[in-house]
Amino acid sequence: MSYHTLQHLVVRMLFDPAFVSTVYQNPDKALANLTLTEQEKTQLLAIDPRAWNYDPLRRLRTMRSLVEEFKVSATLVLSETRRLAFLENFFSSKIFHQFIQDRKSMALAFAEYLSTAIVKGELTTPQLNDVLRLETLMARCRRDLTNKIRIPALPEKLNENLRVRLIPGADVGAFQANTVATIQAVEKYLFEVSLMPAMVLCDDAPRLEKLPIVEQKKKIYLLCLPSANGVSLVDIDRLDYLVLIEARTTLTIRQIIERALASGVTRTKAQEIIATALEEQTIYLNQ
Repeated sequence: MSYHTLQHLVVRMLFDPAFVSTVYQNPDKALANLTLTEQEKTQLLAIDPRAWNYDPLRRLRTMRSLVEEFKVSATLVLSETRRLAFLENFFSSKIFHQFIQDRKSMALAFAEYLSTAIVKGELTTPQLNDVLRLETLMARCRRDLTNKIRIPALPEKLNENLRVRLIPGADVGAFQANTVATIQAVEKYLFEVSLMPAMVLCDDAPRLEKLPIVEQKKKIYLLCLPSANGVSLVDIDRLDYLVLIEARTTLTIRQIIERALASGVTRTKAQEIIATALEEQTIYLNQ
């Protein structure tokens, strides 16, 4: 519907002054790929251009919410670039515009914006990649919590043709060994400066300490699960990870076991992990 197209176009214009200028100066080009009626285009262009910047702090307030969810990644970015503009440029990026027009999560768009900057070499802090991956995993799990399900009772005997998958709000990931230590170091710094934010102006204010080294050859395996406060992380064994990662999509127990075998997990161990995960409702029957 053009109504929804217009609605999301308005959001884009509220956050990107440069895009507003483009829309008014060359509307045919700026709106070419949007399914708007001529009446809607006329109504849009009849708005005084100054109205889009009525709230000059909109971007900063929204960035504050995004940074709350990606606080360690954002801190590492600001520590490296020393420019708030690097984060604010997100609102002018193609990634932001595409995600909003497609009615997708702004937070996950922000994560993709930072991830793309890492791939392009614009951000080079060694610890950032895995920290961002972990914060993104948790952000996805939080959004997946809205998918309510009814978990059916387990049969007396498991049949390998039963289809299973991770419960909504659950996911697994493998990260370099010092990722959690990096997060803890940044959170310690953020707590200290939160006690009196103005002290960051002082020469003797707390500084972000040297971060733990990146150890790519050493891995930790984490399971993200729903909790009373949203989601929480649990350390898991490598073998549990190799089995549970196959349950990200709905598969039969047999298919998960076969894929786990290809990763070096024995059949007995894979069966044991699946049975335990079903009992603990980490995965559920999805028939």
